[in-house]
Amino acid sequence: MKLRLKPINQNSYLPVHVQLKEQLKHLILSGELEVGERLPSIRALAGYLRINRNTVARVVAELEREEYVDTRRGSGVFVVEPPAGREDLKRQRLLERVMEQARAEGVSVEDLGYELLARAGAPAREKVRIAFVECNRPQVEQFSAELEEQLPVEVEGLLIEELENRLGGEQEPPWRLVATTFFHVQEVEALAEPRGIETVALMVEATVETISHLSELPAGTTVGVVGNSPACTRNLTSSLQGAGLENLEIQTVEDYRDTQRLRDVLARARVVVCGAEPAARIAEMDTPEQLRIIVEDRTLEKAGIEMLGRMIRA
Repeated sequence: MKLRLKPINQNSYLPVHVQLKEQLKHLILSGELEVGERLPSIRALAGYLRINRNTVARVVAELEREEYVDTRRGSGVFVVEPPAGREDLKRQRLLERVMEQARAEGVSVEDLGYELLARAGAPAREKVRIAFVECNRPQVEQFSAELEEQLPVEVEGLLIEELENRLGGEQEPPWRLVATTFFHVQEVEALAEPRGIETVALMVEATVETISHLSELPAGTTVGVVGNSPACTRNLTSSLQGAGLENLEIQTVEDYRDTQRLRDVLARARVVVCGAEPAARIAEMDTPEQLRIIVEDRTLEKAGIEMLGRMIRA
């Protein structure tokens, strides 16, 4: 029997555990998580995403019940081939074909959605005003643009400190909800919830890939964490440590513009985790040949954007 889940409160369109579940389902159905691939441990996912372990365990149990994954005692959780003929798989494949065709023809997915609604007799909706919050300006601008391109939304991009000032005034904020990445969901929620504004956490493409790569490193490996700001660096470091990667030696650079500190860490590290802007700066420097760069801020995961779109349309 399928478990019926209630929202956390009247303003919560979709709980965090459903957000995670839908995104993992999408990764499996789209083939980004391949059949036979082992998922990160519950502890690793919970720590990295900064959510309760029980929440992740619940998601895994539901995915196993729905035959997306299989738990093998002593080995972990593995992706399995979804049964043929299931409706969600058919729907997923149809959506992918339609979206790919739209992109190939240069048709806006948003405009296509409006046309489908019109032909089905449903009125097209006005754009919804939301906020997107991150710890550095390049990601704010990049992710805000991605959301506006793919959803009927008007996004106000804010840094975390700007959100605090925006919510501290007497004027009521014009947004229905605030979106952020899983790295910052706790601090954003602490600011938005007292004003009755829903917080939605989105995953970035590199999340599962990053923790999988890092978990395979030998104990004692030096990993550099290079951020655009102290807040970004603290959150990324906390996520890595919470993912059960205590066997790694983590060296941090709070601001990649601190050239001396950056050079010191690059000289010792075997792997560096950073955003696109620090990565571009590192590429200009003379670094050891064996140094591996993992760029953590690629794009928002498609399943998360689709989930946000369903929330807005609801």
